[in-house]
Amino acid sequence: MLIAVGLIGVSPVALGLFHGATSQWERLSFIGQTYGAASAVVAVLALAGVVVTLGYQARETRRAREETRRNTTADLLRMAMTDPDLDKCWGPVPLRDDPTTRKQQLYTNMIIAAWELSWEMGATPEHRLRVNANEMFRGQIGRDFWRNAGARRLAGSANRRERRFHEILDEEYRRALADHPHSELRPDPRTPQREPGRMWSGVRKRLVWAGIGAGVVAAFYRVLRRR
Repeated sequence: MLIAVGLIGVSPVALGLFHGATSQWERLSFIGQTYGAASAVVAVLALAGVVVTLGYQARETRRAREETRRNTTADLLRMAMTDPDLDKCWGPVPLRDDPTTRKQQLYTNMIIAAWELSWEMGATPEHRLRVNANEMFRGQIGRDFWRNAGARRLAGSANRRERRFHEILDEEYRRALADHPHSELRPDPRTPQREPGRMWSGVRKRLVWAGIGAGVVAAFYRVLRRR
C-alpha cells in the first residue's frame, strides 16, 4: 500500500518528464486514468484497514469489560467465602453444605471462570483445557461441582465459543467418571444415608407393630366367632 501511494504521489513528476507531440496528450490522459484506478484500489484497502482496526478495538474493549466484570464477581465470591452472612446473599445455602464444602465449591467456580476467560482470549488451547479439566474431575470436589452446576452452565451459554468450553468440560467430566470411578469416591451428599443399626432398628419396629396388629385382628375374629 505504501509503494502504491508513493507511485501515485510521484506520478505528476513522471508525467512532466514525458516528452512528445501535442497529439500524444490523449495517451497521457489514459495513463492518468490508470493511476486513478490504482488510487481507488488503495482507498478501498485503506478503508478496509480502518474497518478491521475498529473491529479489533471493539473486540478488545469487550474483552476488557468482560475481564472487569469477572474480576468484580471474583471479589464478591471471596467476600462470600470468608463471611457466611454474605454468602446467603447469593441465594439459599444447601443445608448439607458445611462451611468447608461451601468454600471449596465457590473456589472451584472461580477456577473454572479463570479457565473460561483464558479460553475466550485464546491463551488456553483445547488440549490443555482438557488436561486441566480431567485432573480436576478426578477429585470429588470437582465432580460435585460439575454434577450440580454443569447442566445449568451448558444451558446458559451465551455464544458458540462459551458453549464449546462447557461441552469440553462436560466431556472430560464423563471421561473422568469412566476412567476413575472410585477416585476419592464418597456418597452423594444429596442422598440421605442411614446407619446399619438404625436401619435394623426400623425393621424391628415394623415387625413388632405388624405382630401387634395381627394379634388384635386374631382376637377380634375369635370374639366374632363366639357370638
